[in-house]
Amino acid sequence: MYLKENLAYLLQQKDVELEEFLDRNEVEDVDEFSIDALNEIAEHYQTTLRDLLFSSFEKNHEKLKNVKLLILDVDGVMTDGGMYFTENGDQIKKYNTKDGMAIMHLIKRGYQVGIISSGFKIEMVKARADLLGIQHFYVGRDRKLDVLKAWCAELNITLDEVAMIGDDINDLEVMENIGIAACPNDAVDKIKNAANIHLRMNGGKACVREFIDNYLLQEAI
Repeated sequence: MYLKENLAYLLQQKDVELEEFLDRNEVEDVDEFSIDALNEIAEHYQTTLRDLLFSSFEKNHEKLKNVKLLILDVDGVMTDGGMYFTENGDQIKKYNTKDGMAIMHLIKRGYQVGIISSGFKIEMVKARADLLGIQHFYVGRDRKLDVLKAWCAELNITLDEVAMIGDDINDLEVMENIGIAACPNDAVDKIKNAANIHLRMNGGKACVREFIDNYLLQEAI
């Protein structure tokens, strides 16, 4: 468990010593905090209780500094996973504008961004990618890891320099082989177990913005 290490790391960013924090809260050790108190601490630092307890913030921070390429799934990450159909059978996807703003800002900061989706509606997803200036795009049935490896070869980067936000089992192979794996709050359990970072927002509810603001850039746009 990383509770003590993570608290010390978070407090260090505020120039506060762990012992001072413990004294202020009238406890002798971090193990004395109640679940309610830990939830309040996690909320204050814009993280999840799961990550506060079980994910090393310091190790994640070091890995995040090396990230050059962010990979996004579409359904369940950039959207809420719902399918909207017109009377004519046309499919409609709803995207979050806050995510879009964050993606464009990330690209301006020099990052590469890619979409890898197992869907079928290529033009619909491509229109969103083009609008945001996303440099890499794939929709199809090929293995996502194979697609990613080809992009890494083109960019002359390693898988350790890749971060991904995924939500379902078709993202698992990629997430197990890259530097940073993140997931929205409503991801399936297998993905949550594989993720380094568990976001507070659900898919389609600005989880991409949360990851970019709080983790990749560590600053609000």
